[in-house]
Amino acid sequence: MKTRTQYLFVAVIALLVLGVDLLLSPKMDSSVLIALLSWSAIGQGVIAMSAAADLSQGKWIAAIRPYLQQYYPWLLLFPLVFLVFSRHVAVYNWSHHPNGWLNPSFFIIRNTIALLLPFILAHVYVKASQNKSQRTGLFAVLYIFSFLVSQSFMAYDQVMTFEYPWINTLFGGYFFVEGLYGGIAFCAILAGILLGKKGKSFQSAYRDFTIMIMGFALLWAGLFYSQYLVIWYGNIPEEVSYLYKRMAVPSLKYMGAYVLATVFFIPFFALVSRKIKSKPLAVGFLSLLIFSGLLVERMIFIFPVAPHNPPAQIIQFLLLALPFLYLLFKQSRQSQENP
Repeated sequence: MKTRTQYLFVAVIALLVLGVDLLLSPKMDSSVLIALLSWSAIGQGVIAMSAAADLSQGKWIAAIRPYLQQYYPWLLLFPLVFLVFSRHVAVYNWSHHPNGWLNPSFFIIRNTIALLLPFILAHVYVKASQNKSQRTGLFAVLYIFSFLVSQSFMAYDQVMTFEYPWINTLFGGYFFVEGLYGGIAFCAILAGILLGKKGKSFQSAYRDFTIMIMGFALLWAGLFYSQYLVIWYGNIPEEVSYLYKRMAVPSLKYMGAYVLATVFFIPFFALVSRKIKSKPLAVGFLSLLIFSGLLVERMIFIFPVAPHNPPAQIIQFLLLALPFLYLLFKQSRQSQENP
């Protein structure tokens, strides 16, 4: 798929998201934010996986790297979608009593830049990697740094400030790790498809992605537990209200249990089995479970503190998914035609 075509696709999707937002979402609405939080993590995480492999000079990813790098134009979609969300900045309570940092105009500018920067650096990194430039490692480092900054801004600025002045210093790292986890799960789906279409050249990448899913399931569980541990040993009662607001509601409590099951327990213990690891269909299903768990977690973050419109939320989520699904389908077809 040509890069120009991808940029045109990005523009069309952004306009459709804006149209749905104008038709279905009132000014006090957070629906598009949930889609943005979910897909930006996966999209940026896919490129971060390629950049990390370039930095470590991993030969196992060589066959699949060009396929992963084809996703970088989609990163331009996220700052555009954030600009759509910016018409809802009044959904934050602090916007009615702004201060130096939490000022609507400054909030929109810095978060747009934070989402635009990974796209720019991904473009530079991918071109350097494709040309086998000696500066590929430098640009890979810069991209990963921009990925960390972008996901941290989404955590601290776009999610945490709903509960202002609540503060959680682990929240940015938590989002960053989830983005990389989601990117790895997507890479595992792509590797499984290519393994079935083109054979053994993708065996190494597929195997390593499945192992990394297990590793990141453990890492995620450790970060998940660490946030509660800090509240306990640090004796921070002011953070308990955030948890109580969500766990006191039965539906949100069950959603939390679903997140824990689908992001940690099911993928980790299922992939202990060598038989399951060797089946791309099973690994693909587990990856979809991980995606669903990350999505539900973002709903838990937002639902108790901001109004949302379910039809708008579903349509906008599917619109942001469309570029990834379309390119995945195109790559599958191309690999079948050119074995």
